[in-house]
Amino acid sequence: MNIGRRVFYLFSHARRKQISTTNPILHYISPGVNWSLDWDGYYITREVEKQFGLKARVSRSAERLSGQIVHYGSLWDMAANVGTRYNERNSIVGTIFHGQKEAPQFREAFGKVLACQEEFVRIHTASKIMEKRLAAWGIPAEKLARIPLGVDLERFRPASLDQKTMRRRELGIPKGAFCIGSLHKDGVGMGEGEEPKLIKGPDVFLKVVERVNKSQAVFVLLSAPARGYVRAGLERLGIPYRHVYLGDYLQIPSLYQALDIYLMTSREEGGPKGVLESMATGIPVVATRVGMVPELISSGENGVVAESEDVETLSAGVLKLSDQPGLRKQFSEGGLHTIRNYAWPQIAARYYHEIYQPILSAELK
Repeated sequence: MNIGRRVFYLFSHARRKQISTTNPILHYISPGVNWSLDWDGYYITREVEKQFGLKARVSRSAERLSGQIVHYGSLWDMAANVGTRYNERNSIVGTIFHGQKEAPQFREAFGKVLACQEEFVRIHTASKIMEKRLAAWGIPAEKLARIPLGVDLERFRPASLDQKTMRRRELGIPKGAFCIGSLHKDGVGMGEGEEPKLIKGPDVFLKVVERVNKSQAVFVLLSAPARGYVRAGLERLGIPYRHVYLGDYLQIPSLYQALDIYLMTSREEGGPKGVLESMATGIPVVATRVGMVPELISSGENGVVAESEDVETLSAGVLKLSDQPGLRKQFSEGGLHTIRNYAWPQIAARYYHEIYQPILSAELK
């Protein structure tokens, strides 16, 4: 779609929403049950307000809003609110990070959004993989916006050798151990997580570390809730590990700084944030080709990428990195170079220019 048609589309749709032209506010909707979405909303609203003067905040609900820009942070929030009166009163944006139609819950939620897509001015996603799916499933190209996730480069940064040594000592990681990190939730629910959430690939993770451990003794550092399945698997395999569940997101950079590599074996992702955060902290990444990974990592240049469930390639990548400190350094430096383009101030500016500002401009004409 050319620029003129795109502006006309946004204008003709947005003006029906009657956005306030005096004091419009961007409300990023995150109900408070997912800290990841909360932090997305924090960085986006903070930077949009700071850089462009658009009043912005993270809100738990759109129920009492009228004449505002409302951005639902997930498919589940989008689906829960289709057909509501507050979708009629506001200009609505929604984010869909990932999903496959084969999954019943996703299919049901996406079906609701697709049937009522006229309620949404824009539908945002973070990866080329998901953008392509959404277009194939019926979301018009002119309604789609692809903007990647960002990372806080002030908080996530490489550690000095002394800092790394101190972090490892504090965490009880044996001196000289080859430490593999996995810091994301991969169990069902918020309890022990003994049932695996298979889209996160915890079964693949265990197969990889088992194979690697036969040639190179490893130590695994875990974080996040619901890691019971992986913990039980590591104990069964006799692989030493430490599980540190930090309730404060701002403490997580210290965990990355203790790692030698980060291993991500998901079958489906929107980012994931763990890959961006690892690269920002100077930690080499071995990951499956999901979400934003193909856009972040050129395999063999700044990390290792394998197809989902390709245990052999994933294991070979980990072993190669364990044997070659020089390669770890190359991937670390390459990752740091790549990740400079994903700082939250830059990413939030794209949200403003590509999503929010066109809505405002259409209303003010």
